Order: sequence, then structure tokens, then C-alpha cells
Amino acid sequence: MRKAKFSQKNLKISAGIPPEARKAPFWKRVLELLSAPKRKKQGVNVSRLPSAKDGSLVVVPDKVLGAGGKIGSKLTVAAASFSQSAKKAIEAAGGKAISIVEAAKKSPTGKDAIIIK
Repeated sequence: MRKAKFSQKNLKISAGIPPEARKAPFWKRVLELLSAPKRKKQGVNVSRLPSAKDGSLVVVPDKVLGAGGKIGSKLTVAAASFSQSAKKAIEAAGGKAISIVEAAKKSPTGKDAIIIK
């Protein structure tokens, strides 16, 4: 099995996830995606975020970008980082932009959460 290598920023995210959340398959997958090489990661544009039901949790294991996109519903978006325009677009739609650690504390099982990569 390959040993996970984390960047400094992703190491802080990994260390902040509660132990009970680390056991859940959803958060194991998020940690696996965070440890992927940088060349395999791409930023996710706001327009790719789903128009899911209000209050849904969407996890992006990379940066959320806000170029030319709008969100149709109130989503809680958890990501490694956000651009300023993405944060404004999410909050303008009535949603929240939070860190992955906050999302893991809020939903330790990852139930009803979606991963967008």
C-alpha cells in the first residue's frame, strides 16, 4: 500500500479531522483525494457545484474557483481553499463556505455529503 504524502496545507487539514470521522468511508476518500499529486488536482469552478437541495454539504478536496459561475441553491461548501470570488458567489446564494475540518466536525459520518473533484 502506498504511503500518503501530504502538502503542508493538506497535512493541517488531515490533522484537524476528528478521529471518529477518520473511520468513516466518506472522509477516508476525502483524505485519499487530498494526498493525490498536485498535477492530478484541478480547481473546481463554482458553476460545477450541483444545484442540490438547500443545506446540502458539498466537499471539494481542492480549491474552489469563482470565475463566471453562479449557484442556484443554498449549499454548504467545504474545500481546502476558496478564491475570493467563489466565496462571494457562495455567500450571495445564501450558502456557507467552510473548511474541510469544520465539515468533518459537523458531519462525522459524511452522510448526505457529496464529493466534487
